[in-house]
Amino acid sequence: MKKSLLANRVTAISAVVAFLLPSLLSYAQETRYISDTLLVAVRAEAQTDSEIVHRGLSTGTAVLSYAFSENNEWIEIETHNGIRGWVRAQYLQTDPPASLMIGEMRVELAKMQAENNRLVAQLSERSSDANLADDAIDELTAQVESARNELAEVRRVSSAALELDLMNQQLVAELESERSGADLLRLENVRLRERIANNQILDGALAVLLGVILAVITPRLWPSKKQSDGWN
Repeated sequence: MKKSLLANRVTAISAVVAFLLPSLLSYAQETRYISDTLLVAVRAEAQTDSEIVHRGLSTGTAVLSYAFSENNEWIEIETHNGIRGWVRAQYLQTDPPASLMIGEMRVELAKMQAENNRLVAQLSERSSDANLADDAIDELTAQVESARNELAEVRRVSSAALELDLMNQQLVAELESERSGADLLRLENVRLRERIANNQILDGALAVLLGVILAVITPRLWPSKKQSDGWN
């Protein structure tokens, strides 16, 4: 008997949930806070005599609100750890309670104070670094002035050496130019010799050819003697 009653109750609850689910989902989820009250009980249904699923949410607890009851006196909520139920609408507010905001402001103030102390310490350290930098700049300025004087002396002493080095560079450039000219003349001489040798070979070949031509043509230029017959 008890099992059948339990089954009937489960069936009825399932039917109600199936009927109310579309309307419940139509409401946008919104974060709300438990107002300045010590503890707020969470009930299974939107009724004062309904089963309590959580004995009390403390002030400042953030919950998700889903829907209002028909009389707008109850709101269905869900906590961060998954507890879902109904609480009195009068105990919820959209803004964080003053006590929570004061606590957050104190935490933020502490952070700002720590950041301010850090910046003050950093500024003091930077000031010390700036003083050290000024001393270093003065020392570097003295070193630069000394280096300038030494450079002027080196320039004065080595001016003759620089002139000799310039003359040496000019002589080297002229020598390279002369070498290049000599190389060109040498190459031209080799080409000229090759041309002369080729001309001599050509002249010899022409002379041989001319001799052959003369040997072939000359006998034909002179008439041959007629042989005497028996009448003479």
